[in-house]
Amino acid sequence: MEKKQFNILVIEDNEGDFLLVEEFLYEKFEEVNLNHAKNSRQAIDVLSAKSVPFDVILLDLSLPDRTGISLIYQVISVCADVPVIVLTGYDDFDFGIKSLSLGVSDYLLKDELTSLTLYKSIVYSSERKKITSALEASEKRARNYAKQLNDALEDERLRIAREIHDDLGQQFSGLKMSLSALKRLNGSKSEMEEIIDSMIGDVNTSIHSLRQIANELRPVILDKLGLFAAIEWLVSGFEKKNAIECHIQITDLMITLDKVQEINVFRICQEAFTNISKHSGASEVEVLIEKRYGELVLRIADNGKGIDETNVQKSLSMGLINMQERANFIGATLNIDSTPGTGSNIILTIPLNDNKNINS
Repeated sequence: MEKKQFNILVIEDNEGDFLLVEEFLYEKFEEVNLNHAKNSRQAIDVLSAKSVPFDVILLDLSLPDRTGISLIYQVISVCADVPVIVLTGYDDFDFGIKSLSLGVSDYLLKDELTSLTLYKSIVYSSERKKITSALEASEKRARNYAKQLNDALEDERLRIAREIHDDLGQQFSGLKMSLSALKRLNGSKSEMEEIIDSMIGDVNTSIHSLRQIANELRPVILDKLGLFAAIEWLVSGFEKKNAIECHIQITDLMITLDKVQEINVFRICQEAFTNISKHSGASEVEVLIEKRYGELVLRIADNGKGIDETNVQKSLSMGLINMQERANFIGATLNIDSTPGTGSNIILTIPLNDNKNINS
């Protein structure tokens, strides 16, 4: 006996056939809510109203006002998300295959119908539809994520191109002008030195810009000094750039991660600080890194405006989605604890292999 209540629409003009189906349903289902339509017009009216969330539709193919393929098309067109099980008195194998290709969940012959076959068909069709819907939703999320990822990559390429064009382009244009002036110059030594000093300043600025772009692409400090030094460098730069007071505490410097974990943890931190600077309105940020019960715990907390917890999933930006994907990739857990007006806590938990990740 199925405990879940099933909402079922039976589209059947023959009263005797309907009563038999009704008897079969009440025999096998503990709770069933039956709706009966005697022709396609009544059925379409009921389905279009959407007043009942039907779990399955039982469809007779020989109705007074519509029959066969045309009837299947009509019903499925208004309820594509509801499984349709055809009940017919005609044993036509080819037509049955055609019906299934149109989106019908099952094709049952009335002469062979029993309470058990009807029960199994309804339960299987309902569960199959749930699985299909979940897969479709997952595929849609994957497509959206791929689009967002592509958009983010294009935005990053555009940002780097602008930095190179606006900063380095101007600096090298200035160098070119200075070299041209130096070539034409017949003046004093002091005038030449002044131009050369200006050129040296432009070169230094260009070197700084190049290093900054390179660090944003892949921080050198991460490879040379490790994750914790890189996070300290990130926090220091964030504090200077945004005038937001930052505090960082690392309780166990002996913890090490592999290279893949390090770069993903660092990128999660980068994204967290980007979100704080763009959206939080915070004046203070705290960073805590500690080992707890065989796990590395990274906590980034701010005193900004926070996010309504009921809307955290709805509010997931590309940045937050990317953070979650990176956490999943390295087997970590990412939690966002936030309420409006009290700031946000981002907690990243990474399982540690003590033999591998803890230096002796």
